[in-house]
Amino acid sequence: MNNEPSTINHQPSTINKGRMTNDKGEMTKPTFHYHVAMPQPQSHLFEVMLQVNGWSESVLDLKMPVWTPGSYLVREYAKHLQDFRVETGNQPLPWNKQSKNHWQVQTGDASTIVVRYRVFANELSVRTNHLDATHGYFNGAALFLFVPDFEQQPIQVTIVPPKSDWQTTTPLAAVEGAENTFEAEDFDTLVDSPFEIGTQQVYDFEVLGKPHQLAIWGQGNADPQRIIADTTKIIETEAELYGGLPYERYLFLLHLSSTGFGGLEHKTSCSLNYPRFAFRAKDKYNRFMQLVAHEFFHLWNVKRIRPKVLERFNYEQESYTTSLWFCEGTTSYYDLVLPLRAKIYDSKTFLEGLGKEITRMKLIPGRLVQPLSESSFDAWIKLYRRDANSDNSQISYYLKGEMVSFLLDLLVRSRHGNQRSLDDVMRRMWQEFGVKEVGFTPQQLQEVLESVADTDLSDFFHRYIEGTEELPFDEYLEPFGLTLTAVEDEDSKPYLGVIVKSENGQEIVKFVNATSPAGIAGVDAGDQLLAIDGWRVSADQLCDRLKDYHPGDTIQVTVFHQDELCTLPVTLGESQPTRYQVVQIKNPSETQKQNLAGWLNTQGD
Repeated sequence: MNNEPSTINHQPSTINKGRMTNDKGEMTKPTFHYHVAMPQPQSHLFEVMLQVNGWSESVLDLKMPVWTPGSYLVREYAKHLQDFRVETGNQPLPWNKQSKNHWQVQTGDASTIVVRYRVFANELSVRTNHLDATHGYFNGAALFLFVPDFEQQPIQVTIVPPKSDWQTTTPLAAVEGAENTFEAEDFDTLVDSPFEIGTQQVYDFEVLGKPHQLAIWGQGNADPQRIIADTTKIIETEAELYGGLPYERYLFLLHLSSTGFGGLEHKTSCSLNYPRFAFRAKDKYNRFMQLVAHEFFHLWNVKRIRPKVLERFNYEQESYTTSLWFCEGTTSYYDLVLPLRAKIYDSKTFLEGLGKEITRMKLIPGRLVQPLSESSFDAWIKLYRRDANSDNSQISYYLKGEMVSFLLDLLVRSRHGNQRSLDDVMRRMWQEFGVKEVGFTPQQLQEVLESVADTDLSDFFHRYIEGTEELPFDEYLEPFGLTLTAVEDEDSKPYLGVIVKSENGQEIVKFVNATSPAGIAGVDAGDQLLAIDGWRVSADQLCDRLKDYHPGDTIQVTVFHQDELCTLPVTLGESQPTRYQVVQIKNPSETQKQNLAGWLNTQGD
């Protein structure tokens, strides 16, 4: 890293009563230029230098975001910042910390200020930073400081790679004539533009006349050409829904990792993390394409169609909304639908996938405890901070939001003979809010849904979004000739209500349904399961052992509870369904057949 500050072109200036003016006496604004180096990538430390030119105040405030848009958790990015120092010329400037993410510098009459710090980066996820001997990846919120009141100023970033064969991939535009330098029009854009630096493979392709890139880091069994072909179908399908693409170019950034999974949306890019050897099996490949469809759908829903409280980002604290079920849940419904429309998989696979999602939700007791609107509102303290009681007390706004969106789609379609659908809701939200990037309120969202459905949805919202009533799947499936069927194991077993896993030679209770026989008897998450009726039992033996009993039998369950040996009498319950399937009813009517074909786009099949 060059220790000398680089020169940023700006007009000649003078200090006039504490304000910066050019030689014509006109007021000028400061400029901001970051340099990001990684001279020893194996140390996991990014070395960051911010040069501020044209500063005219006696104090410079610098703050680091505590969260990043699209991931609703205060992650305290400042915890990874170290070695902070500030200078002007060769002279250090005094500074102090005002809060966990706020540094204040006494600048005096200095107009050129250089801030240096390092950031530890060893978490490979789509919302954090990762640096090692193979590559560097960072998100703006997790690496860059911002200057309050100057977030709208352009920001340049120069990357200093550690090796000559390392390249930089980012959605930001390159600065002409400046090597490895990129410019963001403001801090929001910088936060919204991830960087990948290394020997990643970059593939260019064109869709609907616009350039796209797929950048892949890591080794695995991904087939880039297959991914590009199917991604092209997804892009075309989503563009058809909304009437075009709202960008000039787009980057798909894919990290192949050991077991990671996730995605983070951006306005002109997305970051994806997927297991490196999970592309050959058909079901796993389909899941990857659903991830692609999900993050790409966020181009509209979330990045441009977003709740009022997220119209302007406050990077220092939570922004509460009850509408994340629509932002993420509706997007999750479409990530299941869109590959079907794109003909990446067929209607049979789609209905199987829908059954799996319903199963996931139906097996979580918290669906009857936490309302969907509350799940959205409490995302900041619950969704990403799971504990042993989470499934008893909460439900994901992704999952239940997906199911509610599914029911709303069927409701609109059945009322209008497939001439209207949730697609019309998305298009209207796009035209009314997304195009202008004006945030919507919960009431405005409900009004758009009601106008498309042409019915009052107050009761639906009260029962299924603001309340905790069981979702009536069969009521909404019936017009399409479908029904939800509960499936039990061939060798059914009485219900105990625990999940047990082997860990380091011990059988540990990981979850207890609070209303189950085990929960009522006092079995607790964290207990070490030892025996049933005096005979030792392991996690992989538990299901078979329970088949020796009948509902209503009382068994003696022996556990270590906080190191105390306890034997608890547990009266087993009736067998519980283990999965659910969406299946066709016998002898559907012609109307039901037409409705189903219209929903699944199988009219010509």
